[in-house]
Amino acid sequence: MRVPALVVVLVLGALAWSKPGHAEKVKTNQSAKLYSRAGEQSPVILKIESGQTMTLLAKDGRWLKVRVSGRTGWIPRSKVDLPDGDDEIARNTRRRPFVDGRGTRRGFGGEGGPDDRIGADATGDGEDGRSGKGGDGEPRSRTGKPHKGDDDGDDKPRKRAKDGDADAGDDAQEAPRPMAHVSERTVITNEPRKDSGESFTAGPKTALYLGETTGKWTFVETEEGDAGYVLTSKLDIEEPEGGSRMRMIDVRGRLGVTLVQQSVATPGGMPLPENYTASSSSLTVALGGTVLYPYSKRYWVGGELAYDFDKAIPGISYNNSTTSFTYHDLNLRAVFGYDLQKTNGMVVYARLGLHYDSFQVDNVTDFTKNTAKLPNQTITAPTLGTALAIPRLTKDLGLTVGLDVILLGSSVAQTKNLEDGTDPSAKALFLGGALTYRWRPKMDLQATYDLTYESLSFGGPPPATSQRGHVGTATRSGSDFNNALSFGIAYAF
Repeated sequence: MRVPALVVVLVLGALAWSKPGHAEKVKTNQSAKLYSRAGEQSPVILKIESGQTMTLLAKDGRWLKVRVSGRTGWIPRSKVDLPDGDDEIARNTRRRPFVDGRGTRRGFGGEGGPDDRIGADATGDGEDGRSGKGGDGEPRSRTGKPHKGDDDGDDKPRKRAKDGDADAGDDAQEAPRPMAHVSERTVITNEPRKDSGESFTAGPKTALYLGETTGKWTFVETEEGDAGYVLTSKLDIEEPEGGSRMRMIDVRGRLGVTLVQQSVATPGGMPLPENYTASSSSLTVALGGTVLYPYSKRYWVGGELAYDFDKAIPGISYNNSTTSFTYHDLNLRAVFGYDLQKTNGMVVYARLGLHYDSFQVDNVTDFTKNTAKLPNQTITAPTLGTALAIPRLTKDLGLTVGLDVILLGSSVAQTKNLEDGTDPSAKALFLGGALTYRWRPKMDLQATYDLTYESLSFGGPPPATSQRGHVGTATRSGSDFNNALSFGIAYAF
């Protein structure tokens, strides 16, 4: 007979297990707080209005674990309407006023005693009568009244627990969480794949709280606690209500190699100096920084500074001699961004900037070392461009691409007496890309590729004082073509 009895006990125990077998929906019967753990001294996650629908995840004594508004936490059982037959809370006491000096016997004349309680019995304790909490799970004084700072209308928060948890007062605010909508009715799946079962269907008016991203899929939850995965491309991301975007500052430094190439062409001209191409590899040190501030819900404004220094290794070879040089490239830009509100953080930027580059030949006027008679050359011009940033291309990778151009307003200067023309001007194209890897919370490893193409027109023939050795009156043109590959670190503040 002991074996059947044991089976009965196991069955009853399984039926009484606190965790529900399915996602049961319940509603609050009054305003309440959602706690991070089962206990009033734990941090408050958010405040819930009366009548709020929630998904019941588990039961633990007088506490219920629920999911609501995309958050998971604990709520007192007394504040939730449970299905019939499941809403009674086990108590070993009844809630009656405390009367000092009365006996423990109930009824009148010593039989039933007065309808009151004494000692811990009057405080509404739960299981052991020592917690000082009412039968509804709220802390109470010896008078049976709720402590100040509870849901009795007093706005003063209770003191925090010794562990330093966040204040659980009425003025506790939940952290903003990104939300999204879909443009049409969309099936939300149980797993991040198309052949997974359906969890629920979201419509354009369904508010979806965003969770983690897995490949092309994003985990979403509704206010009622329904959850599942949806293709990220189907989401229209919104700024969370009450949320705020903070300014972004980052600095970066890289080392790399640049191939610098310069050429001059003259129709019908002879070789150097009328027609030539000179090139050399160079060691590159690149520094930069960006500052961005939120302007409104979708817009960013800020600025960017980038500087590259190149030192030729070894230099340009001509006539059994090597001419070394340095190259400076500076870009200062005003940046205007439009946030596409995607989970990958995609932002499109418009850029208005000032470009300066300087090609400096070592010992430029010493023709025993500068045998090619190459001039120093500086170009200054306004730039117009665009960029696309995807900071969360994947979990650990980010991508940025940019394009800037010089169309007009350039100024070109060459070493006096080594000019290629009397009225030089330039147009240019700058193309760049950066791939980042999230190495540490505020630090990214970065690999960049930059291509620069500058087209120069030198106008009329050079002045008679030029020692370049040009002959004839044909209009000369030139070009600078640079390929740069660098690696480094970006640090965000």
